[in-house]
Amino acid sequence: MIKELKTFVAVCELDSFAAAARQINLTQSAVSAQIKTLEDSLGLSLFTRSARAITLNPQGSRILPIAKEILGLYATMQLPSDTDIASYYGQLKIGAINSVQVGILPEALKAISLLAPLMQTEIIPGRSTELFEQLEVGSIDAAITVQPAFTLPKDIVIDPIMTEPYVLISPKKWPFYSLRQTLEQHPFIHYTLKSSASAKISKFFKQQDIKVNTIMEINDLDAIVRMVESGLGVALIPYAGLWIRSPAPVQVHHLSDKSLVREIVLAYRYVDRQQPKINALKQVLAL
Repeated sequence: MIKELKTFVAVCELDSFAAAARQINLTQSAVSAQIKTLEDSLGLSLFTRSARAITLNPQGSRILPIAKEILGLYATMQLPSDTDIASYYGQLKIGAINSVQVGILPEALKAISLLAPLMQTEIIPGRSTELFEQLEVGSIDAAITVQPAFTLPKDIVIDPIMTEPYVLISPKKWPFYSLRQTLEQHPFIHYTLKSSASAKISKFFKQQDIKVNTIMEINDLDAIVRMVESGLGVALIPYAGLWIRSPAPVQVHHLSDKSLVREIVLAYRYVDRQQPKINALKQVLAL
């Protein structure tokens, strides 16, 4: 039932069966089947369904915080005794990119507080390249960030967490005809030119023979969405950030090319792989 609860929470947070399916790497039919299993087990209908949308009903709204609490408690169940809880102590410094801070990190921190109540956590914000530099010199214990395009030192371990598909976003009032036409006929707002994301986007444009007119570069996903909402241009960005947790203020066009994704990973030093604080972080991230 844990996987059904995780899927239920994802659907609620993303307000879409399709978006939840992309986030947790399942098909939309598999997500629907898991939600039905959960509803059948509880004997409750959790959503109001219509031809165009699904909305959480009063029963679903009551269940949601309980589901989150159960998932948090589940993270502690692998501990066989209080002596293991006592082994989680000291400080855990976690580097995180912005979209992770408003995405998976809050629930992970809540689970850590239950799993390791004696341990203090500190969040260090930064870009991916900065976080890898800090990790290498020991300024942070771990980083939740984007899979780098560059080769990492052998003493850095990478564990994959999730993938995020890229989407094309455009102002709501602008007509949409095709990916190519939208990208080539409107100003383009580029996401992080000096990053692995830029390399992926540039490679995609080259493969598709698409030429864009870049008018600005922004590193913050929510800021890009705001720029597009204001009618300044269009953008190709990962489906992540605070903006996906509420009705989208822009048109969201999902790509038929499934190869353009961003990989979110946990990075830590090889010598720390058996450290209790690293194991605690891996446990709440289900790694």
